[in-house]
Amino acid sequence: MEKLLPKNIYIWGTGKRARVINEVYAHALSLLDVVGYIDNDKEKWGNYFEGKEIFPPQVLKEGKERKYILISNQFEEDIRKQIYNSFGECDCQIIEEDILSRAQLILRYENTENKEIREIVERLKVHPLEYFNYDFADNYKELNWEIFFDDTNGLFYTFYCNKKMYFSRDYKTREAAINYYRDILLEQDAKSPHLYLTSEFKVPSDAIVVDAGAAEGNFSLSIIDNVSKIYIFEPDKNWFEALHYTFEPYKGKVVLINKFLSNYINDVTTSIDHEIQEEINFIKMDIEGEEYYALLGAVASIAKSANFACAICTYHQEFAYDAILNLLNKCNIQCDASSGYMWFPDYGIRPPVLRKAILRGKKFRDK
Repeated sequence: MEKLLPKNIYIWGTGKRARVINEVYAHALSLLDVVGYIDNDKEKWGNYFEGKEIFPPQVLKEGKERKYILISNQFEEDIRKQIYNSFGECDCQIIEEDILSRAQLILRYENTENKEIREIVERLKVHPLEYFNYDFADNYKELNWEIFFDDTNGLFYTFYCNKKMYFSRDYKTREAAINYYRDILLEQDAKSPHLYLTSEFKVPSDAIVVDAGAAEGNFSLSIIDNVSKIYIFEPDKNWFEALHYTFEPYKGKVVLINKFLSNYINDVTTSIDHEIQEEINFIKMDIEGEEYYALLGAVASIAKSANFACAICTYHQEFAYDAILNLLNKCNIQCDASSGYMWFPDYGIRPPVLRKAILRGKKFRDK
């Protein structure tokens, strides 16, 4: 563990954010060589916070040893600029909060009997913390890909499953688009915990599909040739624009809906039961933590669908896996979790954990 944690650490900030970090990462912090805290408030200098002395920023210029800074302040970008502008010549380095999550995860699971998690812990002892803490993830770090620019609409695009796929207008450079595309490929690697479909778990031919949280639309593009119809839900206006261009060749079988999904209705939010009246055969759902509630808003649709399957993300919130599993079971859907675990940051909210990423479920017509 000592190799993971640098020496001579100062934590910048003594407010609410710093108190939350002390609560969430108490165990990991107990192993850190924390010299003290730094604060811009002169009234605090010389006082103590969480048992450590509070220093002025000038402490970074004292001595010759390297100093490490963990920023625990809501104005993080301003603090970063202050450090670079005022102390850039000093031997100091900003470290990220991930180092605490990494240490805390190792401590949490160091005695686990779960083989999958043990493998992650061993990797974390020598590698940085990532969403996917597996060797296959290394294959994507330097992966390059051909990205094109469409002069007619001002968007970058690439080819996914031999089909043109556009990037959001938020991706203003080829490098940004390539980095995003690497994440897409990594996420859907055959060994990824976030893999929606497998060789055994597929979207049925001629299915009517819901793609909830489509973003760039890679899931729908991968199945578009074999299904009857896809309802694509995407609330982000820039991704929604890109989806229009991506699915222009398939507009006869694609319905684009620019709204959030949940179990209530208003001007910007809708539900599957409200939007879709025909039988649905497959739901893929990745909607930033609203999955459970969106499934509540799809119970009637699921009930009337005789042949139904789904791939639902469960990693955004700690409660999600159990809640979604119980809900799907009540809908007579048999579920299996994807293999492996992923880490998803809950910075300053709760201690870090490893989570199952996808629940895959099936319901068949009664015989």
